[in-house]
Amino acid sequence: MQRQEDQQPKLPGGQASGQRNGQAVTRAGQGTGNAGDGVPLPAGEKVFRLPGAVVAWWAWVVFAVAGAADVAFSGWNHTAAEIVALLVLITGIMYACALRPRVIAGSGGITVQNPLRDHQVPWGSVTGVDLKESVRVHCARDPGAKRGKIIHCWALYAQRRSRLKAEFARAGDRRRLPLRSYGSGEGGSAEAQKLARQGTAEIMAAQLDELAKDAGHRGAAAGPRVVTWAWQPAAVIALPAVAAVLVVTVFR
Repeated sequence: MQRQEDQQPKLPGGQASGQRNGQAVTRAGQGTGNAGDGVPLPAGEKVFRLPGAVVAWWAWVVFAVAGAADVAFSGWNHTAAEIVALLVLITGIMYACALRPRVIAGSGGITVQNPLRDHQVPWGSVTGVDLKESVRVHCARDPGAKRGKIIHCWALYAQRRSRLKAEFARAGDRRRLPLRSYGSGEGGSAEAQKLARQGTAEIMAAQLDELAKDAGHRGAAAGPRVVTWAWQPAAVIALPAVAAVLVVTVFR
């Protein structure tokens, strides 16, 4: 299996904005890789997700393993069984809510993987991508519908403080910098600095919107939005939940 490389957000002139701006994994070359949950990752696809969620997942895994080991060495009893059942349940929830969510941009369209449902939208049916509390994918109106569908991406979100800080910085730049400066060499540098101050989710939303516009200019075909339930994360939550209830209420 070929190595996945980090696709960092780019500043004007092709300069990478740095690892802190987030993680977008791209697969180069031929063959298939793994996009998570056993889903093939063909060549050319890009996966957008925030690194904080992945860090939270692995931090919880370390904590859960340490907790289970401590319980095992302390002696097995009913209380220990309850603790282990709770750890397994929370691990399933963390997997569904932190590790699994991502946005996959492929040659045919965009796939939004949320904790329990997946949305697949052809590029021709994507009318735009923007950021509010989370990155939103705007879809063309279905026949008979009054308005287009908006898909909220669980994996790409922006904290309120970060959004307000970015908006304040942009307002300050508009006050301080003359518009003509953006056409000069200094303007390019100022614009790069302004982009570098943007939040991770804001940069990724702009990248996805640009991909959608490029696909539209190439005449990408429209099609129906496909929504499917993700049974694997549902199972890793439901089964430990049932087990935890049985341990707490029945096997006492």
